[in-house]
Amino acid sequence: MSKDLLNQYSFRVFLEGAEALELGFSRISGLQVGVETTTYQEGGVNDRVHLLRGPIQRGGTLRMERGVYAGEFCPLYVTGTWLPALKLQVYAHPSQKKPGKTYLFSNLIVKSWKVGTMDALEGRIMIDTFEVTNYRKSSLLRRNF
Repeated sequence: MSKDLLNQYSFRVFLEGAEALELGFSRISGLQVGVETTTYQEGGVNDRVHLLRGPIQRGGTLRMERGVYAGEFCPLYVTGTWLPALKLQVYAHPSQKKPGKTYLFSNLIVKSWKVGTMDALEGRIMIDTFEVTNYRKSSLLRRNF
């Protein structure tokens, strides 16, 4: 794999499945965690309301755009394929040696792939968009910024 090519990207994505893949992306969106809240007015208490939180809602669609893959085989997963894990490393600057933040996601389903240019001379695949959905668990491993 051409590490020089992937080192130009601030977002590095590692997919775990049948084969471990490393991809680089310029833009990532859809990283979110939320919680629903309910207000509750208790009888006899008129100066304030209680705010009750519901369960944490994770998920949605994690969208990765303008990426590249420089491995030995074509990683075009079929839509609907299950991925056990995805690791996202964020670099403040592409030349940085260690990631500033690392996120882990599990139980992913590939929602869509959209491939740009396939260049046989340079041995790379340009990825326009790659979307995964229904990630159930995410965790922040490191924060160095």
